[in-house]
Amino acid sequence: MMVKIVNDDIMTPRHIAKRIIDQLPIEWFDAILDPFRGDGAFYDQYPKTMLKCWCEIKDGKDFFDWVLPVEWIISNPPYSKFTEVMQHSYEIAENIVYLIPLNKIVSSWGRCLDLAKYGGIKKIWIMPASKCGFPFGFPACAVWIKRDYHGTIETELWTDL
Repeated sequence: MMVKIVNDDIMTPRHIAKRIIDQLPIEWFDAILDPFRGDGAFYDQYPKTMLKCWCEIKDGKDFFDWVLPVEWIISNPPYSKFTEVMQHSYEIAENIVYLIPLNKIVSSWGRCLDLAKYGGIKKIWIMPASKCGFPFGFPACAVWIKRDYHGTIETELWTDL
Protein backbone atom coordinates (compact mmCIF):
# COMPACT_ATOMS: atom_id res chain seq x y z
CA MET A 1 0.00 0.00 0.00
CA MET A 2 1.43 3.35 -1.01
CA VAL A 3 0.51 6.30 1.15
CA LYS A 4 1.48 9.83 0.23
CA ILE A 5 2.25 12.12 3.19
CA VAL A 6 2.96 15.78 2.51
CA ASN A 7 2.97 18.24 5.41
CA ASP A 8 -0.44 17.71 7.07
CA ASP A 9 -1.76 15.48 4.27
CA ILE A 10 -2.25 11.78 4.85
CA MET A 11 -4.11 10.24 1.95
CA THR A 12 -6.58 7.61 3.11
CA PRO A 13 -6.33 4.25 1.38
CA ARG A 14 -9.40 3.82 -0.84
CA HIS A 15 -10.40 0.47 0.69
CA ILE A 16 -10.47 2.04 4.18
CA ALA A 17 -12.63 4.94 2.95
CA LYS A 18 -15.02 2.51 1.23
CA ARG A 19 -15.36 0.35 4.32
CA ILE A 20 -16.17 3.37 6.49
CA ILE A 21 -18.78 4.65 4.02
CA ASP A 22 -20.36 1.19 3.80
CA GLN A 23 -20.96 1.19 7.58
CA LEU A 24 -23.17 4.27 7.52
CA PRO A 25 -26.89 4.76 6.81
CA ILE A 26 -26.30 7.50 4.25
CA GLU A 27 -28.42 6.52 1.25
CA TRP A 28 -31.54 8.41 2.38
CA PHE A 29 -29.96 11.77 3.07
CA ASP A 30 -29.69 14.80 0.85
CA ALA A 31 -26.18 16.25 1.12
CA ILE A 32 -22.76 14.87 2.00
CA LEU A 33 -19.54 16.87 2.26
CA ASP A 34 -15.93 15.81 2.04
CA PRO A 35 -14.27 18.91 3.50
CA PHE A 36 -10.74 17.62 2.82
CA ARG A 37 -11.12 15.80 -0.51
CA GLY A 38 -7.42 15.21 -1.13
CA ASP A 39 -7.15 12.51 -3.77
CA GLY A 40 -10.87 11.65 -3.48
CA ALA A 41 -10.70 8.39 -1.51
CA PHE A 42 -13.93 9.27 0.32
CA TYR A 43 -15.58 11.65 -2.15
CA ASP A 44 -15.30 9.32 -5.15
CA GLN A 45 -17.05 6.55 -3.21
CA TYR A 46 -19.99 8.49 -1.80
CA PRO A 47 -23.33 7.14 -3.11
CA LYS A 48 -24.07 8.59 -6.54
CA THR A 49 -27.68 9.35 -5.57
CA MET A 50 -26.63 11.97 -3.02
CA LEU A 51 -25.71 15.61 -3.43
CA LYS A 52 -21.93 15.23 -3.18
CA CYS A 53 -20.01 18.32 -2.10
CA TRP A 54 -16.34 18.88 -1.45
CA CYS A 55 -13.71 21.30 -0.29
CA GLU A 56 -9.96 21.15 -0.90
CA ILE A 57 -7.76 24.08 0.02
CA LYS A 58 -5.26 23.22 -2.74
CA ASP A 59 -8.08 23.61 -5.28
CA GLY A 60 -9.25 26.95 -3.89
CA LYS A 61 -12.22 25.67 -1.83
CA ASP A 62 -11.54 26.24 1.87
CA PHE A 63 -13.65 24.21 4.32
CA PHE A 64 -13.75 27.15 6.71
CA ASP A 65 -15.65 29.14 4.07
CA TRP A 66 -18.36 26.44 3.76
CA VAL A 67 -21.64 27.59 5.37
CA LEU A 68 -24.37 25.39 3.87
CA PRO A 69 -25.82 22.73 6.20
CA VAL A 70 -25.19 19.09 5.30
CA GLU A 71 -26.49 15.83 6.69
CA TRP A 72 -23.07 14.15 6.61
CA ILE A 73 -19.40 15.04 6.70
CA ILE A 74 -17.11 12.07 6.05
CA SER A 75 -13.36 12.62 5.65
CA ASN A 76 -9.85 12.46 7.05
CA PRO A 77 -9.18 15.92 8.52
CA PRO A 78 -5.86 17.73 8.99
CA TYR A 79 -4.69 17.16 12.56
CA SER A 80 -2.82 20.47 12.91
CA LYS A 81 -6.17 22.35 12.94
CA PHE A 82 -8.29 19.64 14.53
CA THR A 83 -10.04 21.82 17.14
CA GLU A 84 -11.04 24.39 14.53
CA VAL A 85 -12.12 21.64 12.12
CA MET A 86 -14.38 20.09 14.77
CA GLN A 87 -15.91 23.42 15.78
CA HIS A 88 -16.79 24.27 12.17
CA SER A 89 -18.05 20.74 11.51
CA TYR A 90 -20.39 21.05 14.52
CA GLU A 91 -21.84 24.24 13.01
CA ILE A 92 -22.81 22.74 9.64
CA ALA A 93 -23.34 18.97 9.94
CA GLU A 94 -25.84 16.61 11.53
CA ASN A 95 -23.43 13.66 11.36
CA ILE A 96 -19.64 13.76 11.32
CA VAL A 97 -17.39 10.80 10.57
CA TYR A 98 -13.67 11.46 10.71
CA LEU A 99 -10.79 9.03 10.35
CA ILE A 100 -8.45 10.14 13.11
CA PRO A 101 -5.98 8.94 15.72
CA LEU A 102 -8.07 7.27 18.41
CA ASN A 103 -7.10 9.71 21.15
CA LYS A 104 -7.64 12.88 19.08
CA ILE A 105 -11.33 13.39 19.83
CA VAL A 106 -10.80 13.42 23.62
CA SER A 107 -7.24 14.74 23.83
CA SER A 108 -8.30 17.91 25.64
CA TRP A 109 -11.04 18.83 28.09
CA GLY A 110 -12.17 21.64 25.79
CA ARG A 111 -12.76 19.16 22.96
CA CYS A 112 -14.76 16.96 25.31
CA LEU A 113 -16.95 19.90 26.32
CA ASP A 114 -17.46 20.97 22.69
CA LEU A 115 -18.47 17.41 21.80
CA ALA A 116 -20.96 17.26 24.68
CA LYS A 117 -22.58 20.54 23.55
CA TYR A 118 -23.00 19.22 20.01
CA GLY A 119 -24.22 15.73 20.82
CA GLY A 120 -22.20 12.59 21.21
CA ILE A 121 -20.29 9.71 19.74
CA LYS A 122 -22.57 7.07 18.23
CA LYS A 123 -19.94 4.56 17.07
CA ILE A 124 -16.19 4.09 16.88
CA TRP A 125 -14.48 1.68 14.48
CA ILE A 126 -10.97 1.03 15.82
CA MET A 127 -8.18 -0.14 13.53
CA PRO A 128 -4.39 -0.30 13.27
CA ALA A 129 -3.05 3.12 12.32
CA SER A 130 -0.50 1.53 9.99
CA LYS A 131 -3.32 0.15 7.81
CA CYS A 132 -4.66 3.70 7.36
CA GLY A 133 -1.32 5.17 6.37
CA PHE A 134 -0.82 7.00 9.64
CA PRO A 135 2.83 7.37 10.65
CA PHE A 136 2.37 6.44 14.31
CA GLY A 137 1.95 3.29 16.35
CA PHE A 138 -1.22 3.83 18.36
CA PRO A 139 -4.68 2.94 17.02
CA ALA A 140 -6.71 4.94 14.55
CA CYS A 141 -10.47 5.11 14.36
CA ALA A 142 -13.39 6.22 12.33
CA VAL A 143 -15.57 8.07 14.81
CA TRP A 144 -19.25 8.83 14.09
CA ILE A 145 -20.44 11.91 15.97
CA LYS A 146 -24.14 12.76 15.82
CA ARG A 147 -25.89 16.01 16.72
CA ASP A 148 -28.04 15.71 19.88
CA TYR A 149 -27.06 12.06 20.37
CA HIS A 150 -26.83 10.98 24.01
CA GLY A 151 -26.99 7.19 23.80
CA THR A 152 -24.42 4.49 24.28
CA ILE A 153 -21.25 4.37 22.23
CA GLU A 154 -20.86 1.29 20.07
CA THR A 155 -17.35 0.09 19.31
CA GLU A 156 -16.01 -2.36 16.77
CA LEU A 157 -12.43 -3.58 16.23
CA TRP A 158 -11.37 -3.96 12.64
CA THR A 159 -8.66 -6.59 12.79
CA ASP A 160 -9.12 -7.85 9.24
CA LEU A 161 -7.82 -4.88 7.23
